[in-house]
Amino acid sequence: MTQCCLILALTVFAALLNGGMTQSFTIDYERDCYSKDGECYRYLAGEMHYFRIPPHYWEDRLLKLRAAGFTTVQTYIPWNVHMPTEDTYNFEGIGNVYRYMEIAWSLGITVIVRPGPFLATEWDYGGFPAWLLKDRPTLDVRRNETVFMGEVRRWYAKLLPTLKPYLYSSGGPIIAVQVENEFGSNKPCDAAHFDYLTQLREIYREHLGENVVLLTVDGDSHALAQCGNIDGLYSTVNFGSGGNITDKFMVQRKQEPRGPFVCSAFFSGWLDHWGHRFAKTDAQHLGQGLKDVLEFNDKSASVSMYMFHGGTNFAYMQGGRGDWNNATTTAYPRLWGKMTSYDYDAPLSEAGDTTWKYQLLRDVISNYSKVDTVPANTTKQHIGPVGMIEQPGGNLIQLMEMAAEFGQQFIVKSQFPLPMEQMGQNHGIVVYQTVIPDSISLPADIDIELYGDRVYVFTEAWDVQISSRNRPYKTFTVSNRVLFILVEDNGHSNTGHVRYSYKYYQKGIIGNVTANGQILTDWTAFLLSNLLPRDPYESGSVYPGMLEKFLQTKKSGTNEDIVTNLTESISKSVETLENGKSNGFIPTLYRASFPSLFLDLENDTYVDTQGWGKGVLFVVYYKEGEKPQALNLGRYWPLAGPQKRHYVPSPGPDREGWGTALFMLELEQVPANMTVVLTDTPLVDGVFDSSQQ
Repeated sequence: MTQCCLILALTVFAALLNGGMTQSFTIDYERDCYSKDGECYRYLAGEMHYFRIPPHYWEDRLLKLRAAGFTTVQTYIPWNVHMPTEDTYNFEGIGNVYRYMEIAWSLGITVIVRPGPFLATEWDYGGFPAWLLKDRPTLDVRRNETVFMGEVRRWYAKLLPTLKPYLYSSGGPIIAVQVENEFGSNKPCDAAHFDYLTQLREIYREHLGENVVLLTVDGDSHALAQCGNIDGLYSTVNFGSGGNITDKFMVQRKQEPRGPFVCSAFFSGWLDHWGHRFAKTDAQHLGQGLKDVLEFNDKSASVSMYMFHGGTNFAYMQGGRGDWNNATTTAYPRLWGKMTSYDYDAPLSEAGDTTWKYQLLRDVISNYSKVDTVPANTTKQHIGPVGMIEQPGGNLIQLMEMAAEFGQQFIVKSQFPLPMEQMGQNHGIVVYQTVIPDSISLPADIDIELYGDRVYVFTEAWDVQISSRNRPYKTFTVSNRVLFILVEDNGHSNTGHVRYSYKYYQKGIIGNVTANGQILTDWTAFLLSNLLPRDPYESGSVYPGMLEKFLQTKKSGTNEDIVTNLTESISKSVETLENGKSNGFIPTLYRASFPSLFLDLENDTYVDTQGWGKGVLFVVYYKEGEKPQALNLGRYWPLAGPQKRHYVPSPGPDREGWGTALFMLELEQVPANMTVVLTDTPLVDGVFDSSQQ
């Protein structure tokens, strides 16, 4: 059924349920409540993000939401998911927000959407697309600045009209729309600050009309709430359990003297970073806090639990927390990357399983809302040890050859090194290469002006030196002339309360590289992450023929013509590697080989990466006669922890009978036994080591 036909069918269905009357959802300022179809109403919402959940599990998660007594699902709509490049839109697969809402509505669940444009939510760049960091040196996000607002208007002109048929007043499930996110934390709180929010309000009204409730949300302090709201947007607050509920809601009441009390984000857990202890929230304490909210003001307050189910930051989309306190005009702010798992210690686990916290909260909610039979948890598959072998043609230099073989979109030549985004790669790994001229004596001290975020410096001898933007500045000393600099990003900062120099948000090399104080020129960059699967977020992102290349069990040809066409330095590096003269670990693509090249995955499982170093996991699904498909599972970093095991969802009903090939692009080390373990239990709260950051 086409989208327009399904919308029409749902509208007719809703009208029949409502006795043929038009649906309405408004704020009743006289009765201090929401009014749903003329009756005072409060919602119990749970936050779940469709872009963090495999689509074939959307219905399962929504059923568990309803079974716990929730009436509403709340979700962000990330700009960078749906507009992965400047001129492409993606609303398919895991990006099909319309299908997500349709499933919810078919289950009697209403929807609150939060399209930003800024989201935070531990998501890359807070939901902004990283391509904004290309050719826009005057960019000033979250401000009424010409360049930024021009892109915002273009995005909203695409998105918002498609949401209008889904509004409750149109017969759809959307009862409210949130504008921006915690904008009161953005500084400075001046006239230009409010001008930006005013412009957003007008854009929303232009596309959605007057028959929809527009909300804002801010922290539970008067200063934050005051800086986060303007007339025409209904102010709400967020907070966690503990403290005086009345005091928290009075922050909202100062901004909104009349109307419903609303907590738009009642925190069920907390966010997690690599190299930090896994955050946990006591379930009983949380249950008591939720009870206090539900009892407040004669049981009239509405609430949304953040998160009800966290899910997974697939691919490269986890954000980072910028440590802006140490950022100046000369100092690069540190950045703490978020974990791939977005478990959040939520009532539903990362894999969608009910927990003790779920059962306790369901018991609390049952006193205020109808609960339902809880669906069974999905089966988890234990396979045990799986042997990993080097993918033929899979060491770093050979991957660079492959980049050259597949076309100019994977290599960029420039006089000086360019940031990753400037070259058309938004996330992941890029390798820069040049030759130190004979006029510079060896050994040479290599200085990199700025880099984001983790850097591996080496020569053709593969004498790898590693550093990070979070560590004290380091000069790298090399004794050979063929210079390689691999840079991996750890997520664009998703904190948006202050703005610093444009370059602080960019990834890759930002600025010049010098050898003994002399600027190095004539660089070739290899955009390796553009080679690897980036789905589910970028439909068609894998270059045609690339997955077939990964599935080969032996190297195809010698690629001598490619080596010839590359620089002499790369040829030297290939020779060095083939002669076994490497002095350090070679970043390499590995593939599962035991018990078979294609694993028979029928259910969810977890990949235990302990013993490995740092890298990226992905799977390729294969069936004879079908086009291969891929899923980037995200980054792994067991050396830093606390996450040691990574969620691998079942292939889904559309891939029944397909084989699953597991790949790892490892950057730092491999275990002696060259295995991972596929197991049926998660491990996101393991040992951690902050020094790895």
